[in-house]
Amino acid sequence: MASMTPAQDPAAALAMDEPLAATLDRWRKESAALDRAGVYDWLTARIAADRVLEIGCGFGLSTAALTRGGKQVFALDNRLDCLEATQALVPGVTLGMADVTHYDNRLIADLEAFEPRAVVCWLAGAPAEALPRDVPSAYAVMQHRLQLQHAVVRLASRLDTVQTVHLADRTAFPWKMTAVGRKTMSGMIVAAVIADAPFELNEVDVQFRKIDGIDLAGRQGTGLAGVVPVVGEATLKRRHNVT
Repeated sequence: MASMTPAQDPAAALAMDEPLAATLDRWRKESAALDRAGVYDWLTARIAADRVLEIGCGFGLSTAALTRGGKQVFALDNRLDCLEATQALVPGVTLGMADVTHYDNRLIADLEAFEPRAVVCWLAGAPAEALPRDVPSAYAVMQHRLQLQHAVVRLASRLDTVQTVHLADRTAFPWKMTAVGRKTMSGMIVAAVIADAPFELNEVDVQFRKIDGIDLAGRQGTGLAGVVPVVGEATLKRRHNVT
């Protein structure tokens, strides 16, 4: 992102060897901190659609924010414990167990029947076993994130009702450099995520929110003067051919 490279990210080095139990505990703590800070509500407010397909519901706090915001949600995750936690927190929400990089036509049929208008993939994490080992460890988290987001956009492309895709990630940079951050995030998504999908991203549709002052499992510090952790959200919009 704008000023903090993967090599400077204290989370990147830890992620490669973190035990699964520690990863799950960290996800719970971080999502709770983000929820208390109103980040999920802010992300929800960026969605105009009322029917949302959520990729990676985690332990349900993001799903709860979507339903608080008046959205009907179909939530997917590839972990049964996450789906069970989400069901307990948000009773009645539609859930599905699936890996967004490997799915069959039965899932597509279920999603087509749901008719989502928006797809979200917010702050998706990965256990150490899912991270690529063929790149330097400092870049493994970033590569996994981009590959996941590409898969999300490809899935959205197969659903004709989807008009927007909402991607959110954490990063860090001096707050006065938000314009640079916006250009960097939009450029990365256009180059590595959208590819030939029928979606586009304009810089004006990338926005940031500070998340400094909250404890993200002790990993938010960067050690760089003036640098603050932020959440960045990008709203991709479906292109419509004009004849």
